[in-house]
Amino acid sequence: MANAAATIKIPQDIEYRVLGNAFGLLIATGGLLAGTMVAERSLAYWQDDIVPLALCVFMAFRLFRNMMSTMLLYNDAAPLPSHGAATPHRENVASEPLAMPQLPQVPGLTPEQVVEEVVKRIEVQKAEQAKKHKASS
Repeated sequence: MANAAATIKIPQDIEYRVLGNAFGLLIATGGLLAGTMVAERSLAYWQDDIVPLALCVFMAFRLFRNMMSTMLLYNDAAPLPSHGAATPHRENVASEPLAMPQLPQVPGLTPEQVVEEVVKRIEVQKAEQAKKHKASS
């Protein structure tokens, strides 16, 4: 008997299928929640909500099927490492010291200088307001 290597083909978009089906189920559930059964709080109106019900069942079935196939394929494709297997050696790398950037020094203003600057700004604002008032009159 020849030992044939077992190859498992995993579709490249299998995660996207699961996510697409999950969002489809979410949308179908939203349609069901906006339906007559929920509004009237009675299962007697199931005929009015047959389309959202059918979509919910269909999307739930596809989601379950794709999730199961995804899990089975990944379990078969990547066996878990045994306890006796050698783990990769982790190497501690020391980082090099970096020069920390510093903000430029702000010139220290005395309280008198601050008051003078504030007075200048207030005078400029008053002058601008006076010009606007004369222009609008």
